[in-house]
Amino acid sequence: MKLPKIPETAYVLLSGGQDSFVCLVWALQNFATVATVGINYGQRHSRELDYAAKIGAHFEVLHTVYDIGNFMKAITDSTLLNQGDHSHSHPLAADLPASFVPNRNGLFLTIISNHAFRKGEQRINLVTGTCETDFSGYPDCRDNYIKAKAVELSLGLDRPVTIYTPLMWKNKAQVFEMAYNAGKLKELRELTLTCYNGEEQMNPWGRGCRQCPACKLREKGFAAFRQTYPHLAP
Repeated sequence: MKLPKIPETAYVLLSGGQDSFVCLVWALQNFATVATVGINYGQRHSRELDYAAKIGAHFEVLHTVYDIGNFMKAITDSTLLNQGDHSHSHPLAADLPASFVPNRNGLFLTIISNHAFRKGEQRINLVTGTCETDFSGYPDCRDNYIKAKAVELSLGLDRPVTIYTPLMWKNKAQVFEMAYNAGKLKELRELTLTCYNGEEQMNPWGRGCRQCPACKLREKGFAAFRQTYPHLAP
């Protein structure tokens, strides 16, 4: 039995990548109204912002982009912001990958919650693609961090903030499966860009360079997904 949609608005952090795409699909299935927010934070390539806009237009949702300029670059180091090898360790934390942007998710959730507050929401519903199963070891992707962030935002805005993480316990194969079950696998492959290097070449699993950690994780997840659904065309 299909449950009725929640009669409120969900605000989805939309990066233009695979995970946020599936989170948007999930939100459209579960909420009466959905809007999306993208963040220009000085990342090495802006192509992901273009893909986020394409996704928003495809699903006919209101998509807002906030530009925070070089704020992140000014206070930290990351290969997502500056040049460098994504496979190396982070210069400020040897146990984390070079692509780690400290507290990026915390900042993004603060921005999107302020956006919802500005829209007059009395109950704020945020959706983000953070995940503990297939991730790069980023501490701000962990479930306990997200739960703590929801408490912080609720206290700071003096109204209830709920952060939904539909992918938290999913691996990449299961993310592909979610898109497939929703009838959106083709759109997932064609409309998203997860590649750290911003390469747009099409592969069986989607667009990307095939070399960066994000592409390798996505390719591995698609291979596992295909084992469950071998009848699908490559």
